[in-house]
Amino acid sequence: MQNRRARFAVPPAIPDTGRVTENNLFSMLSAYRPGSVASPFENYCTSGLAYFLQRGHRMLAALFAHTAGLSTSDLVIAEVQPRLGDVGYADLLLTFEGGDRILVEVQTESGANEAHLPAFEADAAQWSGQARFIILGLKEEVDRAPWVGMSWLQVVEALEDDPDPLVAQYVDFVLKDVLGLGDVSLDQAITTNRLSALGAAAVRRAFGDRAIYQNSASRPLGGKYRYLGTTFALDDGPMQYWIGIVNEQVPLSEHYHLMLASKEPALREPVAQPRATGDWKEWPHWTGLGRVVRPISIENYERLLARLDTESAAN
Repeated sequence: MQNRRARFAVPPAIPDTGRVTENNLFSMLSAYRPGSVASPFENYCTSGLAYFLQRGHRMLAALFAHTAGLSTSDLVIAEVQPRLGDVGYADLLLTFEGGDRILVEVQTESGANEAHLPAFEADAAQWSGQARFIILGLKEEVDRAPWVGMSWLQVVEALEDDPDPLVAQYVDFVLKDVLGLGDVSLDQAITTNRLSALGAAAVRRAFGDRAIYQNSASRPLGGKYRYLGTTFALDDGPMQYWIGIVNEQVPLSEHYHLMLASKEPALREPVAQPRATGDWKEWPHWTGLGRVVRPISIENYERLLARLDTESAAN
């Protein structure tokens, strides 16, 4: 679906997206360009940000301007997935009064692919006005000049005092579906991003910068998944650990188990391997907390992660 937007007057040499700004939140959230580096979930998060920016949220605009070192926070236009010449689609482009622009790379996981960023920098060097670069992710600081870091938690702090109920809903969404804060019911785990966010938060809390991770699931069966969770690696090693929920029946039942798996090494308090299919046969080591009967918490994840022998993993 094309993203239609109302056109604003802008300074020359801004990349021509061929689209106009859209002030309807739900139309923005439904729009996605498959050629983009961003995932649909990242694009969804970005469109929510752009909606509030386009509606004149001054604290949010000021946060981006301050982070980028701009002297003005008067935002003219926010574009989601603009095309940058021949180098591809960016996540978010903010144009401020006077023509300065901020190119924003949006990330919701660690270890995101950043190979495209130099091409974006080269394209931005041809713009009139000054281009600035922000990576919006899980950390406030990044080591990738000229890009500077901004965190989702800072976004929450910029929005959280706004009395608008829609803003409050977006803040709750960021806290739970991006940052992984709060317990997750089984229904939420299998229908939203909250389980993936919770797993990522637990891995970050347990291992810090030692870990990289990604959301992962088995192939869908009738739109549902037998395995749904987070794959992670430690100390620059292989992606050989997984934590999440498993449905041990085919066809799928309503019952899921919370489990930790390892390709190598073995785990403490081992249990039998669930009925394995396809790639999951490569995961011989398992431990678990039993059937999910109440909301899943970060403490549940920490109990499982404690059964991983991290010294053996480092070796």
